[in-house]
Amino acid sequence: MRRRTSLTTAACTLAAATLLLTACGGGGGDKKIGAEGSGTPAPAPSASTTTAAPTTSAPAGPTFDFPPDVKVVVDPDTTGDAVKDAILRDQGYGQQAIFLAIAKLDSTIPVFQKYVTGKAAADWAVKIDWGKSHHTTVTGTTAFYNRKVTVTDATTAGVTFCQSERESYDKDTKTGKVATTTPSLDDFTLHTARMRKAADGTWQMTDYRSQDRAKSCER
Repeated sequence: MRRRTSLTTAACTLAAATLLLTACGGGGGDKKIGAEGSGTPAPAPSASTTTAAPTTSAPAGPTFDFPPDVKVVVDPDTTGDAVKDAILRDQGYGQQAIFLAIAKLDSTIPVFQKYVTGKAAADWAVKIDWGKSHHTTVTGTTAFYNRKVTVTDATTAGVTFCQSERESYDKDTKTGKVATTTPSLDDFTLHTARMRKAADGTWQMTDYRSQDRAKSCER
């Protein structure tokens, strides 16, 4: 079964109108509701000679109360650099916040609004609203890995990373039916996330660009 065949037409119509974070171009398979990004990866911000401000020790992370059938695995990919590791930490929280919002079909939950902002938040809110109106959420395990940071300056950075949906599927919220898929290269996506440091020190995801069927992410 191809990905999300019952959802593709409506999702791509929305994408044309709102730049929805679902790739709808030819050549790739249909995307699940948990698929991220649109278009080709945005180039990571160029490294700057400006030294990023030191990061103080982080408080305990947020709590993600996922439904029992939803799991998000984010590899730590730590570097030993305090600033880069803080960016990776918050970017990982952002990925979990996105999937919590999808699982609950609610883009107003505080943890989503804390870690996802700008165009990324607006695009995901449209996609989540679409899932709500079409009774579609996510189930299974989604993995994020091979995360790499490029720091531009004290408040901006980029993170490239891989996503695997090999064990993640769409689920009908009314019937509980799961739209299983056949494993393929469609399961893997390469992303670039733009990050900006907020006034409270949180690194927020502000935008995504993605490449579907990413051979470099296959595992």
